[in-house]
Amino acid sequence: PAAPAGPQPTSALRPPPSALCPPVLRHRAVTLRRTSGTPLTGPFGWLGGRFTPPPTIFGHAGRVDRFWGLLTPAEHEVLVDTGAERDYPPGAVVCLEGEVTRHVLVIRRGLLRVTATTAGGHEKVLAVRGAGDIVGERSAVDGRPRSATVRALGGVRALVLSAPSFATLCQRYPRIAWAVLTVVVSRQRDTDRQRVQISGTATQRVAAVLIDVALRRGIADQGAIALSQEELAGIAGTSRESLVRVLRSLREEGIISTGRRKIEIHHVSRLYDFTN
Repeated sequence: PAAPAGPQPTSALRPPPSALCPPVLRHRAVTLRRTSGTPLTGPFGWLGGRFTPPPTIFGHAGRVDRFWGLLTPAEHEVLVDTGAERDYPPGAVVCLEGEVTRHVLVIRRGLLRVTATTAGGHEKVLAVRGAGDIVGERSAVDGRPRSATVRALGGVRALVLSAPSFATLCQRYPRIAWAVLTVVVSRQRDTDRQRVQISGTATQRVAAVLIDVALRRGIADQGAIALSQEELAGIAGTSRESLVRVLRSLREEGIISTGRRKIEIHHVSRLYDFTN
């Protein structure tokens, strides 16, 4: 029917509630299909009108792929054109805990160690990020000081984006924003899992960390990870002495071998037996 003549009440100008709800809540109106590539419209319309979720979200053993792996070649090109590549020498500080900076990095090559200072003044390793990972996205979004210090483990090359450029990309390209959200949710799940692991034995915590790092490095069953014993002890929340005992036990079982700042995992599947 034709709209009545004259001014319309404010409520009549508002979009229906279904248009404001995220697709995951509006499940009767829209079905998200990960592999179909069917474009979606609705709540992302203000960001560009058409939104296709990343075709591949989950990687090894149900783990979420790295940020770079969630994007298409066209989106890679947009990021490269927007940012600037920078090389960091070994030990270089990318950002300091507590400082007010908002740039975002996408690692192209190498590893970054993420640490924070505990209430007792000790440095705790929170994570190790590798090629394809995004770093610094939270400060870019909320403008708050850095929550951790990030240092280069060996030589690192990263794509650096300013906060305004990063925000513009997320607004213009909803798939990029979706990839960022996917990574943030995945990391929050990791944090929740680590809190649970704190209550386990030293062996359980170390085995869980080795599994976690191995999966993030794309190691399905065997391969090497670059971690010093100090870093591994910090992530697992155990003493150096306890870590030495656990590693010795794992070596005797033939599950791992160790070298200088390197742990060779021979059987990831057998590590699960130590987490129970």
